[in-house]
Amino acid sequence: MKKTSKAPLIRHPQNPILTPDDMPFRCYTVMNSGAVKFGDKVLLLLRVEYCDRSTHFHVATSDDGVNFTVCEEEINYPLSLTEQHIGAAHRFDMRITPWEDFFYVNHAAWMPGGFGCGSGTATTKDFVNFTPMPYLIEPSNRNVVFFPEKINGMYCRLDRPQDVDGKGGMWVSYSPDLTFWGMSMPINLKAANLGGSGWYINKCGATGVPIKTDKGWLVIYHATASTCSTENYYLGAMMLDLKEPHKILAAPTEFILAAEKDYECIGQTPNVVFSGGAVEMPDGTLNVYYGGADTRMCVATTTVDELVDYCFNNR
Repeated sequence: MKKTSKAPLIRHPQNPILTPDDMPFRCYTVMNSGAVKFGDKVLLLLRVEYCDRSTHFHVATSDDGVNFTVCEEEINYPLSLTEQHIGAAHRFDMRITPWEDFFYVNHAAWMPGGFGCGSGTATTKDFVNFTPMPYLIEPSNRNVVFFPEKINGMYCRLDRPQDVDGKGGMWVSYSPDLTFWGMSMPINLKAANLGGSGWYINKCGATGVPIKTDKGWLVIYHATASTCSTENYYLGAMMLDLKEPHKILAAPTEFILAAEKDYECIGQTPNVVFSGGAVEMPDGTLNVYYGGADTRMCVATTTVDELVDYCFNNR
């Protein structure tokens, strides 16, 4: 198929849209935020590292999707039963799924005591108070996000089980009740035209909520590959089957974004573009929010139709 010459994602000229200097309190980083439409505003659930390196979640809202107001108070999110049993958890990298009249949030949860990284889930209606699901998804697993509707009568999620060295790819799992999960199937990107892709070597995980289209589920994901100096992050896109989302319909061999700008290459973790979600604006623009170098927040734009066409026409 003939490949398009247009870049699939366009960085916003105002990037970065949030930096530690923009926050209403002293902090070290602001990054890797969940993103969702909340009423008539765009809402980011920011991952903020304070200057003691502890991680906290703060809400930011915007009328235009670019200029954000940050809440000075962090969210109210009690420990789950698993976290209470262990004593604590290091939570980070939110994803947000709208559901009926509330929202599910998923995040990584690193547990002290050598237990590794699991994943937590909570519900909220107001993004002030959060109710945790009782149990964490056991290690080693992260990058969990729910599909925005049931598939074949079951809840469905994307996740990334990890190897012992942190590598791993995406899987699809199902649940009747959000407690017991199974029928897990891998998303075999390496068999879908990506076997020789140099940017898809180490790991990949879903960013935000899969976007339903009449041609399939549009999924934006991150992937990494090692260079001689760093592990570089990339964003990719693919289309999954609506009824059997472990089946790939289209997966371009090229990434849609790589760390190239100073704000993506210089910071706490060099050469990182890491997205936690995208929001479709009233004019049809799809804002893809991402962290740059694990230090600041950025946004790149496209449309759902353009990204779907890119997936099918660049295989």
